[in-house]
Formats: sequence, structure tokens, C-alpha cells
Amino acid sequence: PAAQDGSDLATDDEMVRESLSLEVTWKGSDRYQLRIPKYATVLSVKVLIEELTDIDADSQKLLGLVKGKLPKDSDTLVGLGVADGTKVRLMGTRMADRVKARHGHPLRESAENSDVTGISPDVDYPWEGDAAGSRKAMERSQVVSTDWRAALERIVQKADIRLMSPPRQGKKLAVLDLDYTLFDCKNISGNVADMARPGLHEFLSAIYPHYDLVIWSQTKWHVVESKITLLGMLTHPLYRITTALDISTMLTVKAVRGGQVMTHQVKPLEFIWTRFPDHYTRENTIHIDDLGRNFALNYQNGLKIKQFKRADTRPRSDTELFKLAAYLLKIAA
Repeated sequence: PAAQDGSDLATDDEMVRESLSLEVTWKGSDRYQLRIPKYATVLSVKVLIEELTDIDADSQKLLGLVKGKLPKDSDTLVGLGVADGTKVRLMGTRMADRVKARHGHPLRESAENSDVTGISPDVDYPWEGDAAGSRKAMERSQVVSTDWRAALERIVQKADIRLMSPPRQGKKLAVLDLDYTLFDCKNISGNVADMARPGLHEFLSAIYPHYDLVIWSQTKWHVVESKITLLGMLTHPLYRITTALDISTMLTVKAVRGGQVMTHQVKPLEFIWTRFPDHYTRENTIHIDDLGRNFALNYQNGLKIKQFKRADTRPRSDTELFKLAAYLLKIAA
């Protein structure tokens, strides 16, 4: 897609103009102010609330969006006629509190950003240079698992790929992480426009003429879909997302780094290359992620970006995506 003139160029500011505010109250005292696109679904609202409260979206009940009934997850705010400033009462229990009530102790998080128990702390690679700069020295995490290829083959055979836009012949591939790379999921401001990394749409629009775009997130599918919908990434006029992948297409591996054995998940690019052999290979793919451990099987294709996290605590001055766009355009030439 291409803009006909300057008026068709959509920017991050559109999320502000096309949004409404919700005041969510939980247990009478905890209050959360949300600023969310008016076309968002009820499920998308629940996913955002889950990020802010750790109350699982599947167990939430939102009272007050519609008088006298609970809306369907597929309903949109604009379709329900939700007004700006609507007050909503949240019913639900945090996962940690449910586990504590059942077993007498709180849920221990095994690792930040992980939905899978038993995952070690981040296996980072010390890239030198900025997010769009050179890759010089790197300490590798050596995968020692012997069964990862068999596990990958099972995923390739069983995984369902939801194709949103067909691959384009002759294009390179940019595989993009979501949380803390493009989206600040723990930004307690509750404003989706502020949770999007500055320059998100400009970045994707700039690289799209040269790269197909795949989003890969270590979360469940409904969470991935809800977030990219909230961010307006599925309806932008200047780029298309080829597909989005969730945690079901990731592998758990054992790796050694610094003499220590760690168990963690990885995003195996072989999955994409096997499913789209006529379009994507190790020669034309770059993987952008804020977690170095996700590159463990394909470190030569990985580029680590600075985390975009808790941006509500500091000025909105992040410029990583602008640097990254310049770098990707340079290597695509």
C-alpha cells in the first residue's frame, strides 16, 4: 500500500485521536486509567488489564461497559457505544493470589517475560554498539540440547500459521519481537499510544518496501493478536504484517554460558524458513529482539535492541526505531 498524498500518512498520533479513556476499579481501591483505541475489542481491553494487574484475561469480568449485561470478548468499544470516561468495575483474582489460596504460598516467577516455568534469567549476549550499529564481540550461549531438531519438526508439522498478508517475492524478512521491543507492556500509564515505542508506524512503513514483517511474541495467540490490534498494526495503510507467531512456535532448550547450564526458550528461525522455503532463508532474514537468549539457535541473524520498558517513568525520548530503520534500509540496499 502507498499513500496518495501527505494526508494519508498515518502516524502514532492517530492512536491518540481515535481513542477513549476508561477508569477501571478493582477491589474498590485500586484504580487504573486506560487510554485505548475506540475500535478495540473487549478481549483487547482485558489483555491490557492483565498486563497492568496480573489478572488473567480469561478470568476477568468487566462490569459497566454495557448496562445490565456482560459484553462478548469479540465486541468492540465503538460497537457497544462505550463513552469516553466510562467507569468499569473489574472482577477477578490475581494468579499469585489464587495459587497462594490453593497451596499456601505465592507464585514464584521463574523469569521475567516468561510464560513457561523453569526458565532461567535472561541469557544475554553483550552486543557492542547501539541497536542499529555494528555487531562485534559476542559471548555465545551454546545450545547443548540434543532433541531440539525433533521438537522443531513437530512444531513445523502441527503449528497453525495465520497468514495475514501473503509473502512477497524478492523481499527480505524482518522478524520482530513485541514486548519491550515494540510495545511497553508494563507501562502503568494505561495509554496505548504511550505504550507503543516512539516511531512504531514510521519505522514499519519505512522498511516495508524492502522487508516482509513477522511479529513473534512469547505469549499466547489471543494476547499477540490483541496487542497488535490495539497498536493499529493490522489496519495501517502503509504496511502489512505477513503473520504473527506466538509461544506455541518456540522451543525450550538447554544451553551453556559461562560454565552454567540454563534452560530457556528460543525463537527458531528454521520454523519460518521451513514453512516458507521459497521466500525466506538465513541469507535474507534478520531477527530483532530485546532478549539475547532468543537468538541461541540463530545468533548470526539476530540483532539485539535496547529494551523499551517502563517508559512512563521517564521522558518519551526513545529513538531506537529511527536508528534501526536507517540500519535496515542501509543493509537492504
